[in-house]
Amino acid sequence: MRFSISTIISIILGVTAFLFYVSNVRPVGWFDSLVGITIGVIVFIVVKNFKGFK
Repeated sequence: MRFSISTIISIILGVTAFLFYVSNVRPVGWFDSLVGITIGVIVFIVVKNFKGFK
């Protein structure tokens, strides 16, 4: 299984977005974790499908 550079960058940015959201929300409940995971997945998909500026 091969990973491209865009996949690795997408994973890093997705995890960073999740950690940034969770670190700014206190106290963290199950719903906040779900929202953080959703934000991380959205960032992953957007960065993975990014083709560049025209």
